[in-house]
Amino acid sequence: MVLVMTDRVESEMAEAEDGSPARKVGATELLNRREAAWSRRLRGSSLVAEVDIKDGHSEQVASVLGRVYAKWLASGRKPHTFFTRWPACVAVAMTAVAARHYRRGEFWRDLWTAVGYRGLPEEQSTWGKGFANAVDALGMPTFQGMPMPYVGPILMHTGIPTYCLEDYFRLIAHRRASDRGLDAEAFLAWATAPGTEHRLDNLDVPARRFLQHGTEFALDFVERTFDLLDRLRDPAPDLDGVALPPRVLARAQELAAERQLDLSVPSSSGESRTRAERPRIALDPFGRGVEVILPAVGDTPDGLATWTVTADGVTSTVRSRAQWVGVAEAAPATNFSLLKPVRTVVVALAGWQHQTELQVIDPAAPMLVFAEDGRRLPATMPLPPDVVWVVYPGEHELTTDGPLAVTIEGQLPLGWTGWRLRQVSLEGVRSLGLTELPGSRRPVRGYTRPRIVTGDPVAGVTTPYGSPVYARMPEVWLPGQEGAETTWQVDVRRVGSDEAVMSGSHTISGPLSITEIEDAFPSRPVLGAFDIVVRGPLGRGAKRTVFVAEGLGARFTPRVRLFGAAGLAQGKAELTAAVGAQAAPRAISYGSAELAAIAEYRTGEQTEPLVVTPPRVEVMHEREAEPPIWRAGPLRIPADSFADAPGALLVRVPETRSALPSLHVVVGGNVVQDLPASGRPQEGTARFDLVKIADTVAEHKQADLLLEVGSDVIRVGSVRPRQLAYGAEREGDHLRLINHVPVDGLTAGIYPTTAPWREPIVEPVGADGSVPLPVELRDAGPLLVLLQVDDPWVPVEWPRWPKQYLMVGGDGHVISDDPEETALSRFISGEGDFPHEVDGLWRVWTMIDLAERLRPASDLQRFIMTCSRPIQRRPFDALTALVGLGLKPARTLACIISSGLAATAVPDLANADAARRMWPVVPAVAALAGGLQDEDCFAAAERQCGEAFREIVVDGVDSFAGVGRFGADADRLVHMTPQQIEGIWRAANVVPRALLDADTRASAARRLFDARGEEAAREVGSVALYAVKTAEAVLRRLERLDLLPQLDQRRNPDGRAGWRSLPAASIAFAMVARLAARGDAQCRTAEQTFRADWTRLAAIAPDLVTIDLVLAELLVGQAETEMQ
Repeated sequence: MVLVMTDRVESEMAEAEDGSPARKVGATELLNRREAAWSRRLRGSSLVAEVDIKDGHSEQVASVLGRVYAKWLASGRKPHTFFTRWPACVAVAMTAVAARHYRRGEFWRDLWTAVGYRGLPEEQSTWGKGFANAVDALGMPTFQGMPMPYVGPILMHTGIPTYCLEDYFRLIAHRRASDRGLDAEAFLAWATAPGTEHRLDNLDVPARRFLQHGTEFALDFVERTFDLLDRLRDPAPDLDGVALPPRVLARAQELAAERQLDLSVPSSSGESRTRAERPRIALDPFGRGVEVILPAVGDTPDGLATWTVTADGVTSTVRSRAQWVGVAEAAPATNFSLLKPVRTVVVALAGWQHQTELQVIDPAAPMLVFAEDGRRLPATMPLPPDVVWVVYPGEHELTTDGPLAVTIEGQLPLGWTGWRLRQVSLEGVRSLGLTELPGSRRPVRGYTRPRIVTGDPVAGVTTPYGSPVYARMPEVWLPGQEGAETTWQVDVRRVGSDEAVMSGSHTISGPLSITEIEDAFPSRPVLGAFDIVVRGPLGRGAKRTVFVAEGLGARFTPRVRLFGAAGLAQGKAELTAAVGAQAAPRAISYGSAELAAIAEYRTGEQTEPLVVTPPRVEVMHEREAEPPIWRAGPLRIPADSFADAPGALLVRVPETRSALPSLHVVVGGNVVQDLPASGRPQEGTARFDLVKIADTVAEHKQADLLLEVGSDVIRVGSVRPRQLAYGAEREGDHLRLINHVPVDGLTAGIYPTTAPWREPIVEPVGADGSVPLPVELRDAGPLLVLLQVDDPWVPVEWPRWPKQYLMVGGDGHVISDDPEETALSRFISGEGDFPHEVDGLWRVWTMIDLAERLRPASDLQRFIMTCSRPIQRRPFDALTALVGLGLKPARTLACIISSGLAATAVPDLANADAARRMWPVVPAVAALAGGLQDEDCFAAAERQCGEAFREIVVDGVDSFAGVGRFGADADRLVHMTPQQIEGIWRAANVVPRALLDADTRASAARRLFDARGEEAAREVGSVALYAVKTAEAVLRRLERLDLLPQLDQRRNPDGRAGWRSLPAASIAFAMVARLAARGDAQCRTAEQTFRADWTRLAAIAPDLVTIDLVLAELLVGQAETEMQ
């Protein structure tokens, strides 16, 4: 139909939407008709721009709005009532003008032209508020609190105006090209990180504001943009299913045709099943707690992926090895448990330069929220009205707007003392936060999302990459509501393919279930991995990758395998297949040492390998300083470590619904104590607090831990003396262990002391205690031997250098194909001089780090000074090599100080990007590297150091200079018991803070206070007062009076020496060193005089020494910059 619009005097032709015959209508009837047609579609959308309305229709409505509005006012009616009379017409017309005509801040002039109304400046607020009322009446977001309160919400409803799209597309394309595996969530986190606003400087204001304030709408918009750019790589792209406004698709196609976009780097969505994904934070609520998920990695040497994970400066190595080389070459996904609360985690993959920085805990909002499946919900996004897990400090309570139902009280690992884990339902809740922390409050959006319903996976069957396997395709449930029209796009694609197996659009006004997706496949049974993507209104979609082996079933005998002294009980698996498919083999037998086996599932067109793992009992020994690992065999707990930290024993029995019985503590065949499980068992997992049997173990020196599982009794652990052998000696081409304890899986790690940078060579220990000695170690000098019990299914981590070992004497040094390595080994053995040039500074750092173990005390200083020569010649390269070594923070700090690098100038070359990456890993090294003139580097430093950083760098003022001083408070603590002191500090240090925050400094000083009685503290204390006076004299001579308050506020108020002067000595050492780095000869002499004492102090108080080194560099550098 063609409408001819008349309104007494005015008339014009107007195209209708349904193609029916033309007729004349007045302006009011036109608005009524458009309102009726558009309002239902808008009520089913998130943003106005999502509704696909022809330009001619929106322009037609806009052209009459001004005239109708003028008559509305002339009739004496209130202006605000106009906008809610035809809310859909108002919303569409104003958004269309903004989307099509916005240019460099210009909007109102174009709006007045479009609506045919001469609006006055003061009427901008009327129309801006009117727009907000209109979208609110339609149930759409109003974006209150925007910087531009009247035009801001209008621009937000465009998504991104057409004028701004080119810069937006360019930014995303550039980030994807420079960041492997970048996804939408990571991009948005990068773009909106605090202190990094400059990253969006190339975007016009509307695009910038949309990314910063668009929350889940912006996230979904960016995710669809990634998909769009992926599809545009195809010469004839299929853009159905992208679900972005047509003008956005058209602009992207124009730019791609003009080769204005870099489409050469595929995102993760277009790669194979082993595609590059990003590490992420997740939750295992019944075992490992808060953890880092490290994704599967393809194209790795020998199927091995080596990750470094740095949690608040502490670096760990995590290895993932393909268990089925030849079947699945990719290293499977693995995890790293966070043993305590941390602010930042940095993850890097060996052989790849990029590192991923993950923010974990925000001190201002220390509340982590996870979906029911353990996936972390981004802190910048609203929460769904679903069941979620919440991790938060126990000193605060959860607070909500609406009823909160707690469904599970969980328990976190030991290192998370003071934190709570709860599963709660957010149905009917409008917001969730913590008492006394308003910044923690997060809104709960009431939108009902689509659900991809998989049902239970096939028990005991996974892919070689660890993904669950389902016996049928999922169903998709789409939400809908009466009075609204919502359009959903459902796409099913085989992973790694751009061709959709099924693609359909559904416009609904009520719920709809899409079942029998299998019927869309050209052949059955279905086999393989599939991406299921559901898109509708922005921010309300769903996606999931599932692996389907249609019709597969598995049955196990016994239902749960137990373990004993000889290993796991033998078992059997029987596989069944759908008609047209075959499982090979159909029956699998498992020996006592076999956990899993490979089978193939074959259909007419596909063949896929599957891992079949019968359910089994598993145990875990949880301790604060050790990663929690599930094991399928009895634990051997060393008696000496049990006495210091018993920890907890977790037992997991699959398919167990009832509570597990008490743990029996058995000595000499007699039960001496029963230990009931603590808390309520969940998911077949029970937890036993071993501290409750510590006295029993101390009395008997050893014990067996037995548990009844059904009608059987199994030994889940034993406490035994640590000693696995009493010595080792050479026997030709073997080592022979003396009085060794025969244990299954006993292995020896052999370390050459003349090449301490080498990883150990690992050899099995024979039943007779013999260990093969590799040829390259037979004449390599003294050896260290570390014994560990290997688990073929859980890789054993070997330390860089063992603490407890067996010493094997010998002469010689390592001879290598690398002449530099041979020369350094000769030097360590005493058979040669230190080489003139060294490229591998990481080897030199290892020598400095282990100097005390490689040289007698009488030769220690000469050895370190010799090794330090190449370090001081190439200071920035040395810093980079030291960070790459991944030492613990205290050892890294000792290396910086003992080598003299802390007092060495680092040329400020192009260091900013490297320094930026160093800040979340080793702040002390980053501070020395410079680069703070770069905005990204400055922002990285500010994130690690906290609010005090900007105050120090900009104003040269440290408001917390006196924190950490040992005064009257310290004297009072002297008279308290260790338990009282621990109670005070544990309560005060639940939430990790920024490096330069007052709480962090107080905690660092507390660690020094605890160590005040150690020999190193006494040695440094004897010179502490002298060091402080020396520093004061230097500052006065240099007229650096600006630095004196930092020193004075750390002094003991009574001028007492000894341990009470150590905090002041710490900042004194640091300031002298950083002034020496700037060329002052007297400071250089003083630094060399105190270097050994400073190194000792760093060993017992690494946190405080790190803080003071960073402070000294910032304060000295700030004044220097000010003078320049």
